[in-house]
Formats: sequence, C-alpha cells, structure tokens
Amino acid sequence: MRTTADSAPVRAGNRSLRVLRTASGIAAVAALCIGAAPLLGVVSPSVSPAYTSWPVLLLLGLLLPALSAFFLRSGRPAAARAVLIAAGAFAPSALLDDVQLLVEPGLVTDPALFLRESLHPLAPSSGAWLLSAGHVLIGAAGVLAWTARGPAGASEGSPAGRRQGLLAGVLCTAVLGAIGALLARFVSTDPFVLTGTGPDTSVPVFAGDLLLAITLPLVAGVAVSSVDADTARGGLLGSAAALAGTTVPVLGAVLFDPELSIGWGAVFELVAVVAFAVLALPAGRVVDSAPASAEVELPGHDRLSVAAGILAVLAGALAVVAALSPQLRTAEGEVGLAEYVNLRQPLVAGCAFALLGAALLFRRGRAARPALAVAWVIVVLAGAASLDIVLHAARATGAELLGLGTWLTVVAILLAGAAACCAGLAGGIERDEVDLSETSADRVLIVPAVLLGLLTVAAFTLPVLTAPDYAPLGILAEFGIASWGLLCAVLAVLAALVLVPLARGERAAGLLVGCALVLAMRALQAPLTSSGVPESAPGAGLWCALAGVVLALGTAVRAARSRS
Repeated sequence: MRTTADSAPVRAGNRSLRVLRTASGIAAVAALCIGAAPLLGVVSPSVSPAYTSWPVLLLLGLLLPALSAFFLRSGRPAAARAVLIAAGAFAPSALLDDVQLLVEPGLVTDPALFLRESLHPLAPSSGAWLLSAGHVLIGAAGVLAWTARGPAGASEGSPAGRRQGLLAGVLCTAVLGAIGALLARFVSTDPFVLTGTGPDTSVPVFAGDLLLAITLPLVAGVAVSSVDADTARGGLLGSAAALAGTTVPVLGAVLFDPELSIGWGAVFELVAVVAFAVLALPAGRVVDSAPASAEVELPGHDRLSVAAGILAVLAGALAVVAALSPQLRTAEGEVGLAEYVNLRQPLVAGCAFALLGAALLFRRGRAARPALAVAWVIVVLAGAASLDIVLHAARATGAELLGLGTWLTVVAILLAGAAACCAGLAGGIERDEVDLSETSADRVLIVPAVLLGLLTVAAFTLPVLTAPDYAPLGILAEFGIASWGLLCAVLAVLAALVLVPLARGERAAGLLVGCALVLAMRALQAPLTSSGVPESAPGAGLWCALAGVVLALGTAVRAARSRS
C-alpha cells in the first residue's frame, strides 16, 4: 500500500507537470498574439511591413511552446521549464520596445512590423496592443514555469559535457549576442526608415537593447552552470529561440526589400543563435554512471576569480581608451568633444576598475572579489553619463555616426558586467564547495548597513551639483540615459548591503569597500563635471555620498576585525 509520504512526491510532480502544461499553453497564446499583430496593423494610418511577416512571427513564437511540449512528452520537464523561464527572461526587453511603439511609433525601427513611407504622424493601432499582450504573456509563462518546482524537474545521470571549454564557449557566444543587440540589425538607404542604434535611439528602445545585452549572458551563464543537464539544454535552446525571434524577422525584411541591407547586429545575433543551439547538445548530454568527481561542472573559484580579474582589467582599459578617443564622426571626419563637455568620468572609473581587477589577479584576496562584484557599476555609472553627453553633443553638432570612443564605452560596460558575473559565480562556488560552515546574521552590521542604504538612496537621488537654471539628470526627475547608470548603481549597492550582515570577515569588508567605491565615484561626479556648469555649488547628494564613503569604510574595518 502506498503511504502518504510516498504519494507526496508523486502529487508534487503531477502538480509541476500541470503548471508546465499551463505555461506552455500561455506561451502558445502569446505566439498567436504576436503573429496576428502585423495582420491587424500596429500603427494608424495603416503602414505595411517590408514583407508578409506574420507567418514568420507566428512560427518563431510557436517555437518556444513547441520545444517545451516536446520535452514534456519526452519525460524531461526540467528542460521544458528551462525553455519557458529563458523565454520569459527576455520578455522585459521586448516590452520596453513595445512602450516606444505605444508612445511614439514613428521612432520604432522594425521593418517586420511596418516600413514607414512618409513623415506622416503615426499612432498605435490594435496590433500594437496585441503585440504587447503577447510579450506580457511570454513573461507570465516564464514566471509560472519558475514556480513549477518538484521531483519531476530532475534528470537522471550527471552532466558529461559540462567542461570548462563549454562554459567558455557559452559565455563567449552570449557576449557576441550581447554586442549584436547593441548594434544596428539592418541598414537602410530609405530616408524615412530609421536605423539608429545605441544612444542615437529613443530612451525605451535603447533601454530595451541594453537590457537584452545584459540578460543574454546572465541567462546563458545560469543555464550552462546548472547541475541538471536537462536544465542546461533547455535554457540554451530557450535563449536561442528567444534571440531568433528578434533576428530572423529582420533577415526576411532584408531579403525582400532592396533598400535594406543586413547590419552587424543581425549577423552577431544570428551567429549566437546557431552557437547556442549547437552548444545545447553537449550541455544536455548525461552519463548514467559518472564518477563522483564529475559533480564539479564549473571552473574552480580560483579560475573564475582570475577570469573576473582579466575581464575587469580589460573593461577598465577600454573605458580609459574610450575617454581618450573621438566620440562622434561626421562626413568630414572624426569629432572630439573636449570643447563641448568633460569626459573624464570614464577615465577615472576605468583606472579604478582596472586596478581592482589587477588586485584580484595578483593578490587573489578574499576582499577584492566581492568588492569587484559591486564596483563594476562604476563603469556603468560613468559610461551612461558619457553616452548621454555624446547623444546631446551629436544633436548639437549634427554628427550622424558614432565614433570609436562611444562603441568602446559600450563594450567596456559589457565586459564589466561579465567580470561581475564571474566574481559572483566564484563566490557562490566557494561558499557551496569550499566554505561549508554555517553562518548567521551579524546584528551589529545591520544598523550601519541600513544607514548606508539610506545615504546611498539620498546620494543618487539628490544632485551633487546645484546652479542657477541647471536641472541635472536624475532618477526621480529629468530621466535620461545617465539616469540608468544612477539606477544601476543604487540597486547594486542596496543588493550588496543586504548580503553584508550575512557575509563573514573579509567578504563582508569587500562588499563594503565596493559600496564605498561606487559612492566615491558618485561624489567625484561633482568636481569632474563642475567645469561645464557655470556658478555651480556642491549639492546635498555630494555630502551624502561622502558620508556614505566614510561609513562604508569604517564598517568594513569593523567587519574585517569581528568576523575574520
């Protein structure tokens, strides 16, 4: 007779299967919404796409629920779950593009939805709302699949193909796809068709591209590092299918419209799609009788720390070169911006981040790695401010092309994010496989961590400079590209402060040192930009940032002494 204890795992497994089937059904409905959007028309008055794109959009949308249904029928629910979660992770970036479509369709550059033929004002139509609903449903399917946990989600055997080369291949592929997300997917000779990318586009579109570039390495890295082979395969296939949904429709437009040609963004993304699909095969390979030593799938935490240090040095060096390189290009040649603005922020941030990476490389101290995992946002903070300056200078000078410095800034941001991912993975591996001791929250650190969090929020929401008729970009008002850097910095510091009371010794001190570096970079924005602001005076944000630096360093000393 089956006991209650024996039937509980069975009920949990059946419940997980029902949830996954429901999530697959929601993803199928989402595919129908996305495919029907061009049929109904996404703008008014109606403008046709470059080609009959609805069958392509429909088939690409159905690829995700088809993969999940196939894995469910094959008895691999973990793979089906990973496919849906990966697809749901990419939904927010698509929704940001939808925001632009609903607010100002004329600034959208998607020939698979519509191809503008004049300067006549456009308004969103029913198809735009249907497209947004489809992306919302994909995100909902991913969230629902995330909740489907249980015994049914495990695969038998242990991964055989999860080697260091596989991890390196997946991460390199993800970086390539991330770079492609920030480049133009097509080039047009039609003056009515916008092909701008990066900071040349509107804020929602640029934010969507940037979010896609950040999400891709994170999703791929988490998938390939999973101890479950089915999860690794499903995550990579889901990433490939989701990325194909943004690339393949553009390729169709290039084939059918003679005024459109393929851009480097589509090329890089297409290579990433194929590479993910190919790498999914060894990632999902299992061996029934694997030795016990095969349980370690990721490189050791020391090697990941070295990788984080190398990436940090490269990111810092590129930020320095970017600050010294021309930011814009015109038909007459390259344009420097020294006479317009001060671009010393990436220079300072690049030097500081490169030194932190070098410390991790040559000393491998426990404090350097968590500090790097937090301080990577100083490159984002300085880079976003630089990109915002470049955008405004481009409008003032009439420059039509971005210079080398602008693209190096974008690459430096991506490399800094990759360094932070490696540092975080290294810390997780060390905690799970090396330092297995139990830890408890240090109540003494809770109060300074809360105070530091309040100072951080004030430092990044209040201006560091004040002047007559001067309205700086911020998080709560005058939101622009630089505001994304401020927002990323606040979130990174707050996330680190949550971990500080739970960390021990040098790790807690390292997190606090990283917070101090971020706050110091915020404080340095005042003297670095004051020359461009006449009659400027220190603002409240500057004093909050300086107070935060002092508190963070003092608490770091306290943490290192008390929990070593």
